[in-house]
Amino acid sequence: MPPQSRKPNTRAGEAIQILHVSPHEIVALKPAGLASELPRDPAADSFVRRLEAQGFTGLKLVHRLDSPTCGLMLVARSAEAAAHYSCEIAERRWQKWYVAQVALPNHKAQQLVGAHKAYLKVEGASARVVRSGGKPSFLDVTLTTPVPDSPAESHFLVQLHTGRLHQIRVMLAHRGAPLSGDTRYGGPAGPAMYLEHVILAVRIFKSLEWRVWLAPRHPDRARWAPALSDAVEARVRTLSASLSQEQIPVLNVTL
Repeated sequence: MPPQSRKPNTRAGEAIQILHVSPHEIVALKPAGLASELPRDPAADSFVRRLEAQGFTGLKLVHRLDSPTCGLMLVARSAEAAAHYSCEIAERRWQKWYVAQVALPNHKAQQLVGAHKAYLKVEGASARVVRSGGKPSFLDVTLTTPVPDSPAESHFLVQLHTGRLHQIRVMLAHRGAPLSGDTRYGGPAGPAMYLEHVILAVRIFKSLEWRVWLAPRHPDRARWAPALSDAVEARVRTLSASLSQEQIPVLNVTL
């Protein structure tokens, strides 16, 4: 598989790729380098603004991705759907996996495989790990693989259990694995930061049936090792099996 560009996809007016549309929600791919929403300037370029330009109205964000982060986002299309999805998030029903590129060789990165907990405190536009007084934050590093053609870096497959500001970025940096290019949290300067929301499993509004989305290939994705592609596909199959009694359809499973 040839390398793909990691330049932020911020060209104004470029259409958002839609993966699912119903009267209640949209699932789409947010490009890297694009804000999820800009409430102080609704007319400015953002993920929500581009969706509105594509004809969608009444949109309500129930979760966000950092501006540098790309990947799957679900947007509610009604107050009732927004309330449902907000409740599901609060109850930690959503299942979310990310791929992060970190400035650590794989033989060291493997030492971070496992469950991680930290207390995070927001200070302005950043977050930091604190001993007390912060919000409990949880994630699992389930796999590490070498970055093709970059032996000093690794890809982490991360299951995110809570959704704190910059959680993956700050928690990995605190453990000595800052994201490459994430100078805010001590990562080395260089190519654009790569953090992608690759798998999302949710209970759909009204029907409560599980749906699973896997982000397809796109220009903002860094090149993966075959072992990472296999692990992501296997994770989708595992989700399908574990939730099979709910008859969930699995979408966009081609990497």
